[in-house]
Amino acid sequence: MPLPEAPPLGRLPFEPPPEPAGELATFWELWRAEKFWACHEALEGAWLREPEAGRKQFLRGLIHGAVAVFQFRRGNFVGAARQLARARVRLRASLPAGQSWREGVDIRAFLEGIEGEVSPALGALSEGERGGLAALEAQLGLDLKPREQPGRAPAA
Repeated sequence: MPLPEAPPLGRLPFEPPPEPAGELATFWELWRAEKFWACHEALEGAWLREPEAGRKQFLRGLIHGAVAVFQFRRGNFVGAARQLARARVRLRASLPAGQSWREGVDIRAFLEGIEGEVSPALGALSEGERGGLAALEAQLGLDLKPREQPGRAPAA
């Protein structure tokens, strides 16, 4: 069952790509309508089915970004901040080295837009909550690093 969306504010934290394809078309259509929880629902199946690791992280990062806005607009500041942390880590992990775009999305601009939207939430967090976010980001980053396989030398 979908969660209730906050009323649209008439502003978007990020301007979607003009002509997205596939399941991203539905995601961005819902984004334009400011239905951020519905964005999550639109990509969840694609994320779960996606076999390619980088694209899987990309889809999850978009989902976390949308849910960060959803949580912020509902007044859940800790939830918004935690989802932003997840979006940052996942989207950065989705990019090939030296690139900032994926499937028509400027990842840096997307994250800056989300951060701009939820910045009041970040300022309202306690010192302990901010420390918890830093720990969450660090742990997620470690979880996404390629692991060495026994008997194999690390990649250079």
